[in-house]
Amino acid sequence: MSRNFDLPRGLANLRAIPYFRGFTTGTMADAQASTSMSTPTSISNSNSSSMHPPPDDDEHEHDNDNEDHQQGPARKRQRVRLSCLECRRRKLSCSRELPCDRCIKSGTPDRCTYESRPGSTLGPVGEKTSFVPPPAPPVTYGAEVRRPSANPPPVRREVETSVLRDAARDHERIRRLELEVAHLRGTLSKQASIDGSTIVASPSTLKDSVKDGQSIPSTTPQNCVEVSEYQNLRGHDFKTKYFGPHNAWSSLQELTGIFHFMKETAEEWLKPLNIQKKDRRKRKEEREKKFTEGDVVLEALLPPKEETDSLVAIYLDQFEQIHRIIHLPTFKAEYDAFWDPAKTKTASFTALLLSMMSVSSCLDMQASNKFVGVKSSSIQMAEKWIKACDEWYDRQSQKHRKLVHYQIACLLYLAKRVNIIKKKRFWTTSGTMIRDSITVGLHQDPDHVTAKISPYYAEMRRRLWSTMVEFDVQASFDQGLPTLISSVHNDSDAPKNIDDDSFDENSQVLPVSRPSNEYTASSYQHLSRRSLALRVELTKLLTGPPVELEWEQVLQYSDMITHEIDQLPSWDMESEKYPGCSQKPILSHTLLHLQLRQYLIPLHQPYLKLRKYNSKYQVAELIYYTAARDIVMMHDKLYQKAIRTLYFLREDTMNSVINLCNVTLHQPKDSLSLVMSNAPETLRLIERCIAMKEDRVLRCGNNDPWGYSSMCAAYGLLETHMGIKTAEAAKASAAERFISLHYKLLAFQIPPYPNAPSHPHTTSPQTAQDPISRAKSITPYPMETTPAIGMASTPYSQREGLPLSMPWLLPSTSDSNQLHVPNPEFNFEMLGSDLNDLWGDWGTGDFT
Repeated sequence: MSRNFDLPRGLANLRAIPYFRGFTTGTMADAQASTSMSTPTSISNSNSSSMHPPPDDDEHEHDNDNEDHQQGPARKRQRVRLSCLECRRRKLSCSRELPCDRCIKSGTPDRCTYESRPGSTLGPVGEKTSFVPPPAPPVTYGAEVRRPSANPPPVRREVETSVLRDAARDHERIRRLELEVAHLRGTLSKQASIDGSTIVASPSTLKDSVKDGQSIPSTTPQNCVEVSEYQNLRGHDFKTKYFGPHNAWSSLQELTGIFHFMKETAEEWLKPLNIQKKDRRKRKEEREKKFTEGDVVLEALLPPKEETDSLVAIYLDQFEQIHRIIHLPTFKAEYDAFWDPAKTKTASFTALLLSMMSVSSCLDMQASNKFVGVKSSSIQMAEKWIKACDEWYDRQSQKHRKLVHYQIACLLYLAKRVNIIKKKRFWTTSGTMIRDSITVGLHQDPDHVTAKISPYYAEMRRRLWSTMVEFDVQASFDQGLPTLISSVHNDSDAPKNIDDDSFDENSQVLPVSRPSNEYTASSYQHLSRRSLALRVELTKLLTGPPVELEWEQVLQYSDMITHEIDQLPSWDMESEKYPGCSQKPILSHTLLHLQLRQYLIPLHQPYLKLRKYNSKYQVAELIYYTAARDIVMMHDKLYQKAIRTLYFLREDTMNSVINLCNVTLHQPKDSLSLVMSNAPETLRLIERCIAMKEDRVLRCGNNDPWGYSSMCAAYGLLETHMGIKTAEAAKASAAERFISLHYKLLAFQIPPYPNAPSHPHTTSPQTAQDPISRAKSITPYPMETTPAIGMASTPYSQREGLPLSMPWLLPSTSDSNQLHVPNPEFNFEMLGSDLNDLWGDWGTGDFT
C-alpha cells in the first residue's frame, strides 16, 4: 500500500461508518431488532436496560392485536390518549386542539400530533391524516424523551381505516365533554363549608371521568403539582417571587379563610392600638427616586462618547447575535437619552454601558498594543470597569430588582469570560445566576403562571433565562462539573424567533414566531433550546457519578448528536439581505454546531486506548478526530472573516490542539491509518489554532499563560512523533515560538522601559503611531513579525523561519542545523512572568 493517502477518497470510503452518515444506515435498526429478539436473560442486563428501556406496553399490545387477528378473536381496543405527543413528552397539560396552544406558543405547531391508537398518530393541521410508524425505543433523559434514530423501523404496520375515522369524528365531541366536566369539577372544588373545610367531588362524581380515561386535576398528584406550581409565582413583570410547593407561604394558603381572619383581627383589635404601619407607597417612591439618581464613581470611568459608540457597536454586532440580553430598540432609545446633557445619567444604565464595553474592549484594537507587563491597556481598563460594576451590583437590593439588574449580571459574566478574569469562578458564578433566576421564577414560562407579566417582559424573561442556562451548561462542560439545570424543572418555552423591531414595551400581543429556516437575531436561542435536554443529559453523564457506558450506548448518543446537527437549518451565510450585519448567520450557525460537536470528543475518548485491542473501536478514533478537526475548521472560517467572538468566548482552540495531538500520538509512527496519513494536515490545523491564540495574546495579553505554552509544547511533541524534528530541535522550536510572542509584548510596553538601550534605534511605522489616536475598527490591523527594538547589546544574525531579532540566543555559525545557545544577558523579568506558571511541571511524562 502506498504511503500517500488520498484524504477525499479515504473519507468517501468511510461512508460505511455510521457517524459519517449520521447513523442513518440500518446498523442501529438491525441492532435494535436483534436486541428485541434476544432471550429474556440478555434483555435483563442492567446496563442495556438503562439505555434501552423496553417498548411501551401499547406497542406490544399493538403487535399482539395483529397476531390475535390472525390466530383468534380480536382483543378489545385500547383507549386513546387525548393529549398530543409533544405535551406528553414534556409532561405538561394540553389543550387538546389541533394544533394545541402549547405547541403554538413554543413555535412548534408542526410537531403537534395525536395518537389515534397505540403506535399510530394523527398529523398536524393542514396535513392529511396519515399513519406514522411506531418510533424506536426511546432513551429517556431528564424530563424529556429523545428518539435514538430518525429512521423508521423496517416493517411498516397498517392501521385500520375505521380507527382513524372514529378518532377524527369523536375528537371534537370528547373535547367539549372534557371542558364541561372540568368546569363542573372546578365549581365543586371551590364550594366551602361553614367550618372552613373544602367540599370535593365524591368518588361517584368522578367515576365517569375515570372511566373515560380523563385526568382529575383535583386528585391526581402530578396534575396537582403542576397546577399548584404555576400558582407559586407572585408579582408582576420582573418583580416576581417564586415559592416552592412545600414553602411555608404555600402551605399557609391551604388554610381556608386564614387571610380573611387575620385581616379582621388586625382591623378590630390591633389598629385601635395605633401600631405603626409601613407606608409602602412612600417607600416605593423613595426607591424609584434613588433608582433615577446617578453614580459619580461610575460616571468617572466612562470614556468619551466616540469611543463608547465604537465599543457598544462591536458588542451589538458580534455578541448580541447569540446571547440575547437587551432589547435593541429600547436600548438605543435609552442610549440616545443617556447623552442628553439636560438629563441625569442613571447609575443603572451607566453600569450597563460599562459592563457592555468590558465585553468588547479587547476586540477593538484602539489601545490593545500598549502593554504593562503581560496585560494590555485594554484589558486593564476592562478590569477596572468590571470591578466598579461588581461593587455597584453588590450594593443593590436583592428584593427590589428590575430587568436591568439581570442584564448587568449577564454582561458582567460575559465580560469576565471574554477577558479571562477569575477563570476558576466561572462555574460558581453561572450557578449563582441560575439560583437567582429561579428565585424570581424565570424557569417557568410567563404564559403558564398566574402572575401578571406583560408580553414584552415575558419575552425578555425567556431570553435572559436562556442566556443564563447556556452560560451554566457551557461552564459545567468546560470545568467538568455538574450543572444545576439537570435538577431544575425547566418549563420556560424557547425565545420566539422574532426580531426586536416587531415588539416593544407597549405590545399587547407578541408576533408569531417565524419558521426556523428564516434567520433573525434570536435564531440561536430559539434553535439552541431544541438540543438543550440532550446536552444537559450528556453533561450529567460526563460530570456526574462515574458511569461505565457500553459501546452501544456511546454510539446511540453519537447518533442523537448527529441527528440534532442534521436538524439545524443552513442559512445563506454569504447573503447580503442582512444589511450592516452580514456576519450574524454564520456566527449563530457555527455556535449551534460547536456546542453539539464538543460532546463527541469526551464520549469517545475512553476508547482511543482500546483501539489497539479491538478493531471495532476504530469508529471512536475517527469520530474523535473528525469532531476535533471540524471544530478547528469552523473557528478558522470565522477567523478568516475577522470574527473573533467565539474563540474569545470559548476554549475550543486550546482543547482542539490537545485533542488532535492526542489522537495522532495514539497512532504508530509507521501506520497508514487515516489519522496518521493526515498528520501533515493536523499540523496545519494546530498552526491555525496557535495563530488565533497569538492574536488573542496580542490584544489582551497573556493572562492565560499556561494555555499558550501547552499549545506550543503539543506542537513540538507532534513534530517529534512524526519524525520531522528531533526531540531537542522540537524543544528549541517551542521555546523560540513562545519567547518570540512575548518579545513582541516587550516591544509594546509603555515607556520608560526598565532596561532601555541608550543608543537610538529604528522605529517602525506601527510603533511610531500612537495607538490611542488610531481609527477604531473591528477588523485587525497587520502587525509586524517582530518590532525593531534593541533588547540587548549582543550582536545576532538572521536565521530562516525565525524573527529578525532574537536577543535571547547567541549568534549561530554558518550551519543552520546547529542548535543555538541561550543568551545569558537577556532579561525576561520585566514581564513579571513565572516560569512555573508558563512551563509548569509536566509530571512523569517525557518530552520525547
